[in-house]
Amino acid sequence: MPEQAIPAQINHGRAVYTAPAYAPSGRPLPRLEIEVRPVGDRQLVSVTGEVDIDADQLLHSTLCAALVRSRHGLDLDLSEVDFFDCSGLNILLRIRQRALADGKTLYVHAVSGAVHRLLTVTNTLPLLAPPTRADATTFPSP
Repeated sequence: MPEQAIPAQINHGRAVYTAPAYAPSGRPLPRLEIEVRPVGDRQLVSVTGEVDIDADQLLHSTLCAALVRSRHGLDLDLSEVDFFDCSGLNILLRIRQRALADGKTLYVHAVSGAVHRLLTVTNTLPLLAPPTRADATTFPSP
């Protein structure tokens, strides 16, 4: 379980993690919510809010835990991410590398404009796209 957040709810293997509103110093933190749920032999991770250096610990620990719980890997829905910087990209690439080392995969299926821009500029979209399609797909409803 992520160190910085407590699941807001857990139901049928589905967990929602929410970043704290304030840092220990009292400084406001960006809004971030991560939902993890099993879909077959994989874990679907849906991220909402802002992914930056203040949120990278929560994202990293949540993705690591979800990868351990999955049999074949992770599917990410980043379509509700308002802000995405290099720290978020580094996390995705590190988790992808870890997944591959474990014989699993990490695929990004849906992205927001902010995520798409960064993945396109850095030419990392092909590394994270599912093998059958490089564009967004639809996920089953919760």
